[in-house]
Formats: sequence, C-alpha cells, structure tokens
Amino acid sequence: MFKNIVECVLSKFNINHPFTFSLISNSYSLSSSYVFKVVSSNGVFALKSYSFEDYTSLAFIHTLLDQIRSNGFGLFPSVICSKDNTTVVNQGGFCWDLSIWLPGDMPDPLICNLLHSIKSLAQFHLVMGLGYSEYGLMPGMEKRLSAIKSFSVSNINLDSISFIPVISLIDLLKWIKQGVDTLGVSLLPKVKIQYCWGDAKRENVLFRNNRISGLVDYYAFRRDCKEVDVARMISSFAGDDLSMWTTALTAYSENFKIDYLVCRKLDIFGTIVSLYRWLNWLQYPMPEARYKQGCQRFMEIFQRVEKWKEHGSLKSMLFYD
Repeated sequence: MFKNIVECVLSKFNINHPFTFSLISNSYSLSSSYVFKVVSSNGVFALKSYSFEDYTSLAFIHTLLDQIRSNGFGLFPSVICSKDNTTVVNQGGFCWDLSIWLPGDMPDPLICNLLHSIKSLAQFHLVMGLGYSEYGLMPGMEKRLSAIKSFSVSNINLDSISFIPVISLIDLLKWIKQGVDTLGVSLLPKVKIQYCWGDAKRENVLFRNNRISGLVDYYAFRRDCKEVDVARMISSFAGDDLSMWTTALTAYSENFKIDYLVCRKLDIFGTIVSLYRWLNWLQYPMPEARYKQGCQRFMEIFQRVEKWKEHGSLKSMLFYD
C-alpha cells in the first residue's frame, strides 16, 4: 500500500526518474510518522508523513525554517516545494513534506559532542529570538506539571507491563508522587517565551567528521522557553552527570543567561512525564516488534528513575552526580 502512496507523493515533486526509496525505522518514538530515504539522480531526500490534521501547522513551520535559514542558521534541512509550489502534500490520508537528506550519524554521548551541540542550540535560539517574543510563565513546566497531576495508576493495566515486577513499579510511582511537591515549583519564574525547537536531543543531531552536519525533526517547533530545549539536549547526552551539566550550561551561557536549577527541574519532570506516557502507550495493542521497542525505551527511563530513588529524594537529584 505505502509503495503506491509514496510514488504518488513523489510524483508531485520534481524528482528525476528513476528513483528509489526505503523506509527508515524510528524505534524510539511515540510518533506514527513514516520516514523514507529517497535517492534520485538529482539528489537524496527525506520524505516524511504527518497526521492529516497537521497540514496548517506544518506549512507554518516550513515558513519558520525559511526565516531562520535567511537569518544565517542553516543546520536544519531545506524543504522542497512541490510542482504546485506548496511545501506540504496531501496523499493517502496523510500530509507529507520532502526535504534535503542530511548526511551524518547520531553522536556519541561525549562532552565534546555535547558542547558542539549546545553551542549550535544557542545559535538557533539567538536567530529564533529575533522574531516575536514575550515574557511569561514557562509553558513547558506548566505542561509537565499538568501531565504529572493528571496521571493515575488506576488507569494502567498492570498485566500489559508484566516485564517489570508490579511491586517495584508501584513503589516507584508512589515515590514520584510524594517527591514532586518538594522541588519548589509553586513560584515559577517569568522567562522569555519564543519559538524553540521542542525536540532538541542527541537523537536529532547529526555529526560527520567530528562536526555537526545537521539537525533533524523540526515538527515540534513551538513557543516555549529556551530552558526546555537546553534541559532536553543536555540530558540526552549527560543523563545525570553533574559535571557535564555544569560544563554545558557554562558554554550555553556565553550567549544567554541560563538557570541551572530550572533546567534540572525541567529535566526531572520531563523524565517523569516520559515514564507516564510510555506506560500509557504500552496499554494499546500493537505489533510485537513495536511493543518490544517500546518496552526497551520504557525500561531505560524506568531504570534511570530507579537510580534516583536509590539515591534518596527527588529534590536530591538536583545536584546528583
């Protein structure tokens, strides 16, 4: 089925025949998007599917990509216009975009790679901040706290996660609930709100010859505070390594003032929300291969939070090394 759909989508772009395409798996994602690598005599491209309802927001994000590229930030891929001069195509119940394929591989979680990535993130924020911005409460923090507050273990079918001892899981969830209020989030500081990446993490950074060759997965662009991007990027490289955290924040602060405690709280709450989301996601029927991939990702997050619990309180994790 997808072969015919992809061929129909590509026929709407100026792609030379013959071309080949292959599905690129996305193991660690809750997204149902499909990504294809397209090879033609006039280039190599990435074709990605999105929900049909995403058409308007995706077209707007393409406009943002054009703006930041015109302002000198060229690490995100160029989006290709269709024969109808649009950047989004509807086909097969999805909307699609086509962009230049960026070469490179996910970097190793080394401090040198983190520093390259965090400095590029600062440049991206600088360019994005040239547009409309305002000061207000952190949308990212408020969303995390709302998701944590609304989670209920009573909605979880524990039989679906039999790969973890039920007692261990229940104890961990209780420990999280008891510790959330100790992190002091009743008075959130006002911060600059601007367009941010929204998915700034190691998996979306490409390196080639020890240098950043590109940044991918731009659909999460949204108005938020820079601290959300910074926390996610550092955590994806450093985990809970305090030395890497402080070194990366020092590098980022060459461009912007940044609050260490705010970033750590965002990371802690974000990790808890991810644990809850994967737990909910595993309740639904799915192919066995995809279920195993989800279990693996869930276990990575579960084991990280288990280490937090062994260390002491959630509050103690602010300075954990």
